[in-house]
Amino acid sequence: MAINNSINTNVGAFSALRNLNSAQSDQSRTLNRISTGQKVSGALDQASLFAIAQSIRGELSANAALQQGLNQTSGAVKVATAGATAISNLTSDIQGKLVELSNPANTAEQQGILQNDLDALLGQAQGFVDNSTFNGTNLLESGAGDLNTLQNGEGEVLTVSGQGSVADSLAALAAADFNDPASVLENEFTAFQSALNNSLGELGASGRRITAQNDQLQGIADATEEGLGNIVDANLGREAARLAADQARGQLSALSLGIANRSPQALLGLFRS
Repeated sequence: MAINNSINTNVGAFSALRNLNSAQSDQSRTLNRISTGQKVSGALDQASLFAIAQSIRGELSANAALQQGLNQTSGAVKVATAGATAISNLTSDIQGKLVELSNPANTAEQQGILQNDLDALLGQAQGFVDNSTFNGTNLLESGAGDLNTLQNGEGEVLTVSGQGSVADSLAALAAADFNDPASVLENEFTAFQSALNNSLGELGASGRRITAQNDQLQGIADATEEGLGNIVDANLGREAARLAADQARGQLSALSLGIANRSPQALLGLFRS
């Protein structure tokens, strides 16, 4: 290979400079991967992989929105279930007061005391109904409508039925004629207890459906996150080794450039007397 002894065109310096620029550019990209933790952080890295990653991120956002909707519905169901359970805990006391009211041996004063106790229990039950509200939704109140939420990306809807029968049957019980407590036990109280038990069963089933659907969505999200990581995440151990190599190459290129820049001076020295 011919040796270039020109002082006008320093080919060696040009080559060393190109190598130095390349090493610095590689080092900059490696530092970016280390600082972001991603090997694909933009379209300039790998356009096709970046497009795939963006699509996957969209899927994750949609999944998160579905889970948020299910969590809100779950909150309403849990609050309603807690309220219905609290009311259920009062039913034995309500039934007991009705049985005591049925005793013909009671004096008028005793009947009045028992009636006051019963009214207090019914008022407490109504308070549980009124307080069973989550984010503006009360599944136990009179006229409560169904609660609908998307359960997957295919647009399928999960429906939680309103349990307004709890409030309606409680109101009917509170308005009953307690001069005939035996009839109230057989009719209004039985209807109230049946409505309450049915509501507890339906709310429990709805809660289980929501939990199962949320678990499925979370499993999908975890798998999708893992797949996204495989596409965009940098191997930091490998990148650290690559950075050391880039830095060494840059130092060698800078040294070569210095040597190449001194060559013309050495050539000129041949002409000095």
